[in-house]
Amino acid sequence: MTGALKYEWLRISTIRSSYWMAGLAVVLSAGITLLMGLTVTAAGLDVDVREVTTYVTLAGASGPIIPVMAAPFFAVIGVLSVGHEYRYGTSKATLAANPNRVAVLAAKLLVLVAWVVVSAVTFLLLSLALTWLLLDNTDFGSHMVRPMVNYVGYCTGFAAAGLGLAALLRNQTGALVAVLVWPLVVEPILYGITVVVSETSGAGVGRLSNLLPASAGRRSMFDPYESFVGLGDAAGDVWSVAAAVLVFWAGVLLVTGAGAASFLRRDA
Repeated sequence: MTGALKYEWLRISTIRSSYWMAGLAVVLSAGITLLMGLTVTAAGLDVDVREVTTYVTLAGASGPIIPVMAAPFFAVIGVLSVGHEYRYGTSKATLAANPNRVAVLAAKLLVLVAWVVVSAVTFLLLSLALTWLLLDNTDFGSHMVRPMVNYVGYCTGFAAAGLGLAALLRNQTGALVAVLVWPLVVEPILYGITVVVSETSGAGVGRLSNLLPASAGRRSMFDPYESFVGLGDAAGDVWSVAAAVLVFWAGVLLVTGAGAASFLRRDA
């Protein structure tokens, strides 16, 4: 296991794409925080200090409108952690050097998680500093812990899903398309369909939208949760924040588990 960890750390730390993706995730997210902080300060709006502090710090992730800018970049890092092996035909050499497939895949996942967590925490620390500098009034309290922890978890989950899809599909391009199209295109369409059907038929179909993992993970960052999920006609069908977290991680584990099973059983 130690050898697999050293190999994977050497791989991820010597590939420029790892730094580019993580750097873009941090810089672009911090850029959103900067713009939001400047806008709030310039507008001089009479707003809830507690909510605005969290909203600006998380670059809008604690509300329903602005997407989590960092997540797609971390998903790409996850795809590349396995996708590079198949794209460049190094999977056989990797397994020849270390035939223990469980150790190889576990090392990839552990190093990936460490890389993403450090990057996400770096953004949050930078964002906290920017928020403190830009806003006239701030409220850094315990209410920020849940959204911030779930933010890191959301980014980590996307990366793990990318790894799982690359291991399952054994195709870097296909995995990249899948990990980006599902949360950004497919889930919004499915959500819209369930809401429309629920409103027109009154059959409670809207509850099915709670089972969309990426959307559930996105909701887990809302602060205050009850206020934002209370928006819309189908709001009464939305599950609790704990359920949202469970659905998100269930989806991540399903994809990652399927990828792991494929990696362990199929020929290199």
